[in-house]
Amino acid sequence: MANTTFTGPVVSLGGFIGGPNPNAQKQKQTDTEQGGNVIYSVTNVTTLTIATGSYAGTKLLAVDNQGAMVYVKNLTASNVSGYTFSNGTTWKQLNSPGTNVVGG
Repeated sequence: MANTTFTGPVVSLGGFIGGPNPNAQKQKQTDTEQGGNVIYSVTNVTTLTIATGSYAGTKLLAVDNQGAMVYVKNLTASNVSGYTFSNGTTWKQLNSPGTNVVGG
């Protein structure tokens, strides 16, 4: 399996936003560049938000991002990190597709 770093987001037909890069360069600390180390947090079942850094307050709404899959730091009530996807209405847990995200 290849290990490749891109300078911008990897875009698929349905949308995909990967997790943070633990080896990110210090000058690229933003999630939207996907070279950074800031990740989205669950705000509620319809909204994900970047909490810190220069992109703090950036939101992803489930209704506007159907098919997108995003790594979040608080997928469950116990703050377990993982991937969530939008069904066009709410953010769902990838490991349990019938379950909404909860956030801790």
